[in-house]
Amino acid sequence: MNDNFKYIAKLVGKSAFSFIKINIIGQIFVALLSVISILIIVNQSFGSGHGGGPAHANGIAILLFLFSLRPVGFSLVVIFAIASPFLLFSLGNKYIVSKTINKLISDKGENILFPIIDKVLNKIKSKQPELFQKGADKMKLKLRLIQEIKDSNDNKWLKKIILYAFKKIDLNEVDFKDENLSFSEIIKNKIIDSLKNVSKPNRNFFWIIIGIQVAILMLIIFRII
Repeated sequence: MNDNFKYIAKLVGKSAFSFIKINIIGQIFVALLSVISILIIVNQSFGSGHGGGPAHANGIAILLFLFSLRPVGFSLVVIFAIASPFLLFSLGNKYIVSKTINKLISDKGENILFPIIDKVLNKIKSKQPELFQKGADKMKLKLRLIQEIKDSNDNKWLKKIILYAFKKIDLNEVDFKDENLSFSEIIKNKIIDSLKNVSKPNRNFFWIIIGIQVAILMLIIFRII
């Protein structure tokens, strides 16, 4: 039990560190590239016979002025400055879940997920046994299981892993009328099979986002856009 706790702490610590590292470094790069791009547009525009620009205008007027001077370049900078943080957060989260799953499976540590699954199943069985009976709505059961996992007070990253796998499981393949089958074991086996099929983590999304912003910056510097 103590070894499991240490392993979970180590696994979660690495996952959290990777998530923070990707997001903080990514957000800093996005902010720097966006600011540099805008400053270059301002310098190139106001230093090219535009009379110094709208010196006493408000923020919206300045933005409209810059857009009128460099519509394509300025629009791309603004769009990517807004979209990139959301993309980094969303894709970064998927990357960390994938990385954690691969680490868990490679270490054969999937057994630490079983107590959470058993607890959730037993809780639903005690409160809503009709969901496990023949002819029960399996989609309703699946949604109930997902909600119970979300509401449990177990580790956040372990719940993410279970939910990630569980959402890919098709309960229609489970025959509830067969008394020789253990529903709990079937669910656990399906979750592990689903986790083993997860692709290896890939950080290409990070470099693609940064690369696009660098490309926009270079196009602005050479006045192509």
